[in-house]
Amino acid sequence: MAYLRKGRYWYKSRREGGRVICEYIGCGDTGRLCAELDNQEVRQRARVRSEQQAFAVQDRELDRTLDTITEQLRGLVDTALTVSGYHKHSGTWRLARA
Repeated sequence: MAYLRKGRYWYKSRREGGRVICEYIGCGDTGRLCAELDNQEVRQRARVRSEQQAFAVQDRELDRTLDTITEQLRGLVDTALTVSGYHKHSGTWRLARA
């Protein structure tokens, strides 16, 4: 969305389909104030979007760390159960027969 100033009149242009439509906002201070309010909303949405992206990056890093810890823990559990006399049968741990 772009704001245009033609003399003392403010217009907001937007695209609908393949056409650009100019919408009258107001004149003088009223039009300028409306344009500033809309620009603040755009900046707020951009700020929220960047915060969400930062959170998503942190979330992915945490998932990778947890995946690494889970794999290491599985290896330790497998070793502990094998040493204790268990074996895997069709994906479940069973005590080996004597």
